[in-house]
Amino acid sequence: MENTQPNNKIFVYLMAIFFVVFIGSGIFLLISNKPTTNENAPTTTATIKQENMVFPTSAPTRGYLKLEGEAEVLSLKENKDFVLNVVADSNKENITAFDILVGFDPLAFDFIEAVSLDPAFQVYSFRKDKRLTLTVVKTSQDQNLSVFSGKAVVKLSYKPKKTGDFIFAILSTSDKETTKFVNEKTEVINPKVNEIKVTVN
Repeated sequence: MENTQPNNKIFVYLMAIFFVVFIGSGIFLLISNKPTTNENAPTTTATIKQENMVFPTSAPTRGYLKLEGEAEVLSLKENKDFVLNVVADSNKENITAFDILVGFDPLAFDFIEAVSLDPAFQVYSFRKDKRLTLTVVKTSQDQNLSVFSGKAVVKLSYKPKKTGDFIFAILSTSDKETTKFVNEKTEVINPKVNEIKVTVN
């Protein structure tokens, strides 16, 4: 009997210590796994703002490629061919090639042809849905500088198929393609673009 009582006391003490350690561990885990405080929120916001500043959504522009007709608003007759010119300003850069994306309504107009107005360049046209892609490349034989300053570089011919008001636009981007200049160092230059309204009577 005398040996049993000390053993029981030791067992009780050990059980008490075990429960204290178990409860203490549980409280420690709860505290360490609690959600982060609001102190980190400003850092996250600042990081997002900084990333937006480093990676702007639109590229800076230099020079321009714009459509021009006889007037800002053209008035046309149905089934009569008409011409729009693409006018270029390369911001003093020597250009070796450029791409132009022209948006228009193919249900209202038939595209006829694209002709280079600069003999140093050859134009290639591709139709896709509501867009015309023009790739204009300088021929290898011409070694003169090609610096555009408000110069008409491409002539576009169309035929109206129905009456109404319509928009022709040079598009900055469409389906991963872009309107751009390429200079003699093969650097890409993003020009300003425009749109014009065409009225068919």
